[in-house]
Amino acid sequence: MRIRSGLAAAAIAALLALPSIAQEWRGGRARIDGVVKNEKGEPIAGAKVSLRWGKSGHGGPDLTTDKSGRWSTAGLVGGPWDVDFDAAGYATKKIQIQLSEGGRNETVAIELEPQKVQAPVASAPTPEPAIMVDGKKISKEAAAAIEAGNAALNEKNWSSARENYAKALTEVPDNPALLLRIAFAYLGEGNKDEAVRYAHMAADKSPGDSSPWQLIAEVEIQRGNAEAGLEALSKVPPEKIVDSALYLNAGVLLYNKKKLAEAEPAFDKAIAIKPDPTAYYYRGLTRYGEKKMKEAKGDFQKALELAPDGPDAKEIQDLLKSMP
Repeated sequence: MRIRSGLAAAAIAALLALPSIAQEWRGGRARIDGVVKNEKGEPIAGAKVSLRWGKSGHGGPDLTTDKSGRWSTAGLVGGPWDVDFDAAGYATKKIQIQLSEGGRNETVAIELEPQKVQAPVASAPTPEPAIMVDGKKISKEAAAAIEAGNAALNEKNWSSARENYAKALTEVPDNPALLLRIAFAYLGEGNKDEAVRYAHMAADKSPGDSSPWQLIAEVEIQRGNAEAGLEALSKVPPEKIVDSALYLNAGVLLYNKKKLAEAEPAFDKAIAIKPDPTAYYYRGLTRYGEKKMKEAKGDFQKALELAPDGPDAKEIQDLLKSMP
């Protein structure tokens, strides 16, 4: 009997769903552009435009105007943004804008005034902005480690990702997103024991997040632990489970162990997510073994309807011929 492997696909999907840690301002659909001019209406080339997302206080791109005084950027998340405009010989200007990801944002037109010459005044150094993760301040080194971990994870450099996340974890040991990313890195390395252990830690720190439980379910089912996998899936809201292979693989494991009464509900849930011919075929076999001939026959016919030339078609046709 076959077991479908959905581990890589599930891992990628879960990674995309993870909350961003150090660059939460990226990955949106908002686009913004603008122009910087002086009091005479002349474009200012080389002006620095710094955008900082209002929800983080530290994240955002730094841009430079072209010879026409224009600038633009895209891929930003929506919401409040602080924008600073700096140019040599001009006074700095600070504004706040609200970006939308669902429509066009208006061009930001800025006029800079000549900088007034003042006598030099001794001033204290400006403190660096705090870098926050989950409401906790972290060092620049920890933030850099998170960035390096994210880059390594995207490149599937699992050991490098895990090592960098572990560095940051020393400053925020209770951060569930970091714990889950370490779990995925361990999974990529093939260390399923540590992957499950860290996923459980992430689940404990963030009970409302279903991502750790889906990872645990996937790994346990791949190990052949159908009951443990289904127990993990029971902690996930049904609407968040989109991969029918989780239930299908668990059902196949139970069918192979001749636990037919437990296998049938697993196939029911797989079919509810996706009417897959293989799920109908295995549910038909399960019901056939339970002497539910009418229901089994309906499943076999549905499997043939969905995949008349599928790999199980010949066996299904033989079974149907033998049934009353």
